[in-house]
This record gives sequence, C-alpha cells and structure tokens, in this order.
Amino acid sequence: MKKTNFLLGSIASVVLLSGCNSDINVLLGYSANQLCSRHFISEEPIEFIKQRVIPEALGAVQGELQLDVDSTAKQVSLSTQIDGTTLTRTSVFREGLGCTLLHDLSPAQLHAQTADLDFPAPSPSTPIDKALRPDISLDSFFATNHKGYTWSDNTFAVAVMHKGHLVAQQYDEFHNGGSRMLSWSMAKTLTGLMTGLLVDQGKLTLEQPLRFGEHVMTVKNLMNMSSGVKWAETPDIHGYEDLAPMWYHTGDSVNYVTQLPKDYEPGSKFEYATGTTQLLSSALMDASGGDIQSLNNLYQKHFFAPLGINNAIAEFDEAGNLRGGARVFLSVHDWLKIGQLFINNGRWQGEQVVSEAWLKEVMMSNGVDKHYGGQLWLNDMSFWLPKLPKDTVSLRGHRGQYVVIIPSKQLVVVRLGAYGAVVNQHLGLANKRLFKSVLDVIEQLEK
Repeated sequence: MKKTNFLLGSIASVVLLSGCNSDINVLLGYSANQLCSRHFISEEPIEFIKQRVIPEALGAVQGELQLDVDSTAKQVSLSTQIDGTTLTRTSVFREGLGCTLLHDLSPAQLHAQTADLDFPAPSPSTPIDKALRPDISLDSFFATNHKGYTWSDNTFAVAVMHKGHLVAQQYDEFHNGGSRMLSWSMAKTLTGLMTGLLVDQGKLTLEQPLRFGEHVMTVKNLMNMSSGVKWAETPDIHGYEDLAPMWYHTGDSVNYVTQLPKDYEPGSKFEYATGTTQLLSSALMDASGGDIQSLNNLYQKHFFAPLGINNAIAEFDEAGNLRGGARVFLSVHDWLKIGQLFINNGRWQGEQVVSEAWLKEVMMSNGVDKHYGGQLWLNDMSFWLPKLPKDTVSLRGHRGQYVVIIPSKQLVVVRLGAYGAVVNQHLGLANKRLFKSVLDVIEQLEK
C-alpha cells in the first residue's frame, strides 16, 4: 500500500489568517476534502495544493498537523491533537463519484453504498474546435500571479471560445485544457440545467410545490434563490454561518437545510444560499429515480454525453446527496462547452440538449433579483463597467471560478484558479478585475 505521511507545522507563519474559519472540524474537513479531490481528480501535486489552494486553512490549525495520503486506497486523512485527543478527518475517493468526507461511516461502509452501481468508464472528452489566434493575449488574467499566494489572483487556467472555436488559452505549469477543475458554486448552474432536463422530460414543473420538513416552496423558488429558509452563506455579525457546518459538521446536507427555520415567504426575496441549491439537488434525485444511479445517469447520459463530456465527476455527501451547490469537476475545455450551450440556445451539434425556453425564460431572465436568474448570475457589473454587454451572464464559484458568457459577442471565457486570502476578502474588486480582462479580450478580438 502506497502511503505518504507529511508533518505540517510551518504554514501559519506565512499566511494571513484574517477571516479564516477557526472551527477545527471545518478546517480539517475542508482541507482533507480539497486535498483528496484536487489530488485524485485534478491530479494536482499535494505540495501544490498545500501552498496554492488551502494554505490559510492549514495554517489556522493550532498545533501540529499529520497528513496521510494513501494513493492505493485513494483517501486522505488529516489529524491533529486537541487537548490530548487526536482528531482526524478523512476524505475517500470513489471512482465516478470523486471524494466524500466521512462523518459517521468507515471507508468500507462508504464504498459499500455504491458497490453495485454502474458508471460509464471515463475517457477523454471530445475535442472542441480550435482556431487559435496568437495575437490574443491573456496576460491580464495572470498579472498578479507573481505575488505571494495571499495577495495573488492565483490564476491556473484561462480559455476563450469565440464563434464556437477555441481561440486562446493559457495555463500555469500544473494545468492544461484537459485538467478537470473544481466548480465550487458554478455547480449551481449545472444543477439548474439538470432541472431543465427534468422539466423537458415531464418529471418536474416550474410551479411544482416541494416539501422539505416544514418547508414548502416551488421549483421556481429554488431556481431563483428564494426558498424562504433562514440561511447565512457567510458569517453574520455574530459569527454565525450555515455553509461550513452544512458541509463539515454533518454528512447529510439536505437534512441540515431542512431543519433550519423559516425566514420569509418563498418567492418574496432573493437570498443567495448554497443550502437552497442542495434542496434543488434533492428534488432532482427524487424526480430522476430516487437514487445515486439514476441521478448520475441524468448527468452523464442525458447531459454530458451529448456534449462529448466523458470524464466529468459530480460529488455526493456521505448520505448520498448530490453536492449540486458546489462540487462538480469538468475539464477546462468542457467548461467552455457549458458556456457555449447558452449561446447555442440549448443545442449542441444539432441536438437539443435542454430547451431554449428553459435557458432564456428561466435561467437567463430576472428572477426575484435583477442580477440573478435561475441558478445563474446576470450582469451585475454595468455600473462599474458600462462597456460590458448587457446580455452578459456568468457562472461563478468560490475563490475565483468563472464561466463568462456573452451571447451577443458569441464569446465564452473560462477562468479557474484559487484567489489568495486578501483577494478573496475583496471579491468585488476581484470581480471587476476579471470582467475588465474579459473586455480586454473583446477589444482584441474586434481589432
């Protein structure tokens, strides 16, 4: 059994820890899950992940950290001593399902959950058409990479599709067009697309009421981030939040959200909440057949396969819930295909993958908030960047994951990386910088 042990003890001194969650279960759980997924799916070296993706989380742990990477069993464990007791968090990789953080199960019990499931064998995705233009510079996306992690945009990959062709791409030394990269909240848009598939198939309707414990809301309420559930995506003035506890204190994300109190009437206000997308993910599972196999089939056979996406991974929590609010891995080039699907009105190479009406009337139209549609960001940058086309929409994820789509320009721009701690604390400025770089690409294309 190939097993590598690391003793981590010197990271805190070089990392700005301001704003970092101090909950040891969160720090260990988050780090173990990141190390597992990014190493076994994205094929990033362990040292790279430690220094360029999660250094502030590792550095915030008081005391010495023991990191065990088992490359044979494909699992990662992080341990530390708390008041003389060893606390360990373990994340386990399963073929076709990525990594799952353990809470109540052993690795063997987790594997037994899905031992009889049938997943398609991963293979390289169908290549996208290329018309590379050496005159297009993407250097502005990488302008801060020379800075230390904390102050860097830390860009890993940028790729540009124009008029259906890959025209420019640039990567750091650890990534390429085939690297499967973590979505974070860009997964929400994929969940919205899956909802459209089920509506097209007659298995869901937009106004269909759904019940989660004492909560009742419609599919439309969930699509528009207006579930009525009381939720804190980020810490409030008292330090309370829901996002980290949902992922790292329990193995059942849907049950966590279901137990939260009601805050407002569904549909009456916009409240960005990963928990809301987790409820939508549960509705997808029920409508598609009620189990991991049927939901994975929906993704792989009915959505990814027609796009020539052959090795994407959607992760699940310990209870078997799709982590549809945060954890999907696609290659850089395959993220371009997702963006192009919106420009093509839901069609790909002559096949209608998802209906045009769903994209235009539900996902790309105003929901409860003028800047947010159906699990998709609309143009919220026009005040600062008036030259940005009004029809700009985008998928956005934690730490600077973007798919920017501008139908009027037939343009898709993918940017993936890991914003440093300071950059992430000033996300509005980072967003402006990103969209300014997109405008720079447009100017170069239209010279």
